[in-house]
Amino acid sequence: MSTNYSCPVGDHLVFKMENLRTCKTCGAQTRRQEEFTNLSLDLVPGGSVEKMLDEYLKETALEYRCECGGNVSSLKSAFDTLPRVLILHLKRFRFTPSYRLVKVRDPVVVLRDLVLPSKEGGGCYSLVSTISHLGTTGTEGHYICDGVDPEDRPDEPTDRWLSYNDAAVTETTGASVCRQRQRSAYILFYKRHV
Repeated sequence: MSTNYSCPVGDHLVFKMENLRTCKTCGAQTRRQEEFTNLSLDLVPGGSVEKMLDEYLKETALEYRCECGGNVSSLKSAFDTLPRVLILHLKRFRFTPSYRLVKVRDPVVVLRDLVLPSKEGGGCYSLVSTISHLGTTGTEGHYICDGVDPEDRPDEPTDRWLSYNDAAVTETTGASVCRQRQRSAYILFYKRHV
């Protein structure tokens, strides 16, 4: 008896990004595709998750020696494919010049819905879970998770969420999670609408 195995990570989380490098001297272009299971985003103080994604995808200058002799290129990333579940890691921790780990508490507008462009067409996503770091430093604190109630049906959404804090599980709403986790959200999970 033959059984086909399909890896759930590959089926739900993997997506492809295309990196386009362009020489600023001759215009020569090189395309490279990479697989990802998540994106790590730099915080944009007072910005939204959408703004952080825009910053990640914007064209950046790159020092690269081209065959023409040019030393400056640009690099631009774009979604080639989209995952069923998009995981966004917000860079809440950084090292100081003296190598001390600190938490970045800049507020971020956590969006309930995202629309992402890709070469296969756009995708609409809804926030389904967050992992947050509660604490003021990079060396201590506590992690909690908020998620859509598993009993909540997509055809009749109630905005009922659950907050998981060790053994304590309490009811909340998605609107409340987005408001309360602006300074502590660390990992966001967005599910694609089918």
